[in-house]
Amino acid sequence: MNSKTILIRKGFTLIELLVVITIIGILAGITFSGANFLFSAKDEKKASSEVEALKLALKQYQAENGDYPSTDQSGTTAEVEKNELLLLALLGIQDSSGTKLKPDEVSRSFLPSDTFSFGFSKNDSEYKFATMMGAETALVFVDDKGGEIRDTVAIIDPWGNPYVYEYPRRDGHTGFLLYSKGPDGQASIFADELTSTPNKKPKDQDNIPGTEPGKW
Repeated sequence: MNSKTILIRKGFTLIELLVVITIIGILAGITFSGANFLFSAKDEKKASSEVEALKLALKQYQAENGDYPSTDQSGTTAEVEKNELLLLALLGIQDSSGTKLKPDEVSRSFLPSDTFSFGFSKNDSEYKFATMMGAETALVFVDDKGGEIRDTVAIIDPWGNPYVYEYPRRDGHTGFLLYSKGPDGQASIFADELTSTPNKKPKDQDNIPGTEPGKW
C-alpha cells in the first residue's frame, strides 16, 4: 500500500498581516515619540544653560563697567536689535550705552563664543547661521560661504530665535529681561509698566526660564 505525503503550505491571513503592521506602527510611533522627547529635552536644557551663561556674563560685565548694556536707545525697538546690542557689549567692542569703542579702548570679551550660536536675517522670522571670525578688535561675522555679514546679528537659541534681552525693563521689574521664547518662538510682550501680576498665557508656558517675561 502506497502512502502519499501531503504538504500543506500555510500563509499569513489578511488579519494576521494587519495585526503585524499595526504592531510595527505602534513600535515606530513609540520610538519616534521617544526620540522627539529626547531631542526636545536636550534643546530645553541647552537653552536653560545658555540663559544662565548669559546671566553670568552680564553680571561680570556690570561688575566691571558699572551697569548692564542698555537697550534704551533712540531707534532701537526690534528684539533682534536689542539682542545685537547685548552681543556687541558682551564681546567688549561696545560700551553699555551702545557706543562703539576704538581699538585701543576695547575691553575683554565676557562672552564664551564657542558656547553660543549666532544668526542673521533681514527680518525677524528667518534666521541663518553666522560664524564669528577674528579678534575683538577686528571682529566680523561671516555666512557659510565666508562672506561678511552686514545684517543684524543675534545670539540665537536652539530653535533659531534670538534670545530676548531688555534693560531697563519696560514692565517695571528691576534688573534685565532675558529669556528664550521656547520651541514655539512666541511670548507675551509687555511694553508698559505692569501695575499687577499678569495672567500667564498658553504661548508663555514653554518660555525659558518660565518666570519670564512677566515674572508670574
